[in-house]
Amino acid sequence: MPTRHRLSLASTLITLFGVLVVLSNAACAQTVAQVCTPKILANKELVTPTQREAAGDIAEPPLTDTADGFAWPDTPLGVIKTSTGYAFFGSDGGSHARQLWQGHWYGNNKYGSITRTLGTLDNPLGSGPPVDVTIRPNPDPAVNPFYQSYDYMGGGPVYKVPDGMAGAGNLLMVYHAEVPTITTQSFLAVLALAASTDGGASWTDLGEIIRTNQGYRTDMDGFDIGDSTLASSPDGKYFYIFFPDWRANGTTHWGNTVTSISVARAPIAAVLETAFGPMPHAVTFQKYYDGWNHDQGLGGYSKDLDPQTPYGGTVNVAYNAYIHRYQLLINAGVVLYYAESPDGLTWSPLSLFHDFRNDPDQPSVYATFVGAGDDPSILGKQFYVFYTRYPGNGLGWNGASVNRFTVSCP
Repeated sequence: MPTRHRLSLASTLITLFGVLVVLSNAACAQTVAQVCTPKILANKELVTPTQREAAGDIAEPPLTDTADGFAWPDTPLGVIKTSTGYAFFGSDGGSHARQLWQGHWYGNNKYGSITRTLGTLDNPLGSGPPVDVTIRPNPDPAVNPFYQSYDYMGGGPVYKVPDGMAGAGNLLMVYHAEVPTITTQSFLAVLALAASTDGGASWTDLGEIIRTNQGYRTDMDGFDIGDSTLASSPDGKYFYIFFPDWRANGTTHWGNTVTSISVARAPIAAVLETAFGPMPHAVTFQKYYDGWNHDQGLGGYSKDLDPQTPYGGTVNVAYNAYIHRYQLLINAGVVLYYAESPDGLTWSPLSLFHDFRNDPDQPSVYATFVGAGDDPSILGKQFYVFYTRYPGNGLGWNGASVNRFTVSCP
């Protein structure tokens, strides 16, 4: 769907469920006690609306969406360190029509992209043109038979393959795809993988890894599964991915029928070997339900890791090496909630991280953790939360900016 629809949906979710999240936690008895009380030390605007627009004017290939313009970043940002600075990845949620540019064809006639910018932690746009490309179909159409049904494909969370592993130096991306629901004028969202062997200048589809346990219906309530990061399991053997899901005994409508935090996993070695092997594709992820290996990621049941909390929004998780815990943000549109876990399976009660409803324009946000050390995917005593700030005053993308919280664990 067009990006303006995705962001307005996020702000609706907090209206419906945000108060319930806070109230339910007061009565929730969980075994994990929070060891970090995140303290926001600074809140800085890094990319102004004017700077975003100027970057769109020089994007390569040129923009084709005259309505949304440069709708970036329409997903949480992915960040990796380079030899000269940092590379940032996020979706330009505008429409990308097929076009011939400099002798090559670009675009897939869908909304969304994987856009790369080269900059610094203080200037994620940098000075060069954003590389604004769409995800190419897999050479084997059987890898993802649903590619043509998506009207949105965009990603941000990125994993750079370490030395000594299959595909070393290459990039693996979790992307968000949407299938329109027609009669409800919304969408069913899925999570899938894409791979790049040229530093993010081009991306190839590897297929889906997560679908909700409710089959597609044209009249189901829109469900934004978000765009999640890949995190290593405590033993270093698996990729974990966190997401909201429909409950095992739920319906295709909201209410108390969706999970707050669900998780799936797949062996890291197998994911990388198949992603960068001779016939690139995604491997099967297993959702955690009644233990592991009970249901597959493409439609199976998942356990609600926080069953006391009504649905609050999309999920972002990173590991903090200072407190030796996973840290989580639930992005409920105009409010961010925080939790932490020693193992990724048991979580502390949600606490308020930041409430944007106090801002005059009540913006919706997409947020992601960014570490300040050599590996941006690993957090420390002090870390960052980058977020897209999309105002609720009618300006839309013309008023959107990229901001950053500096955060400390006292």
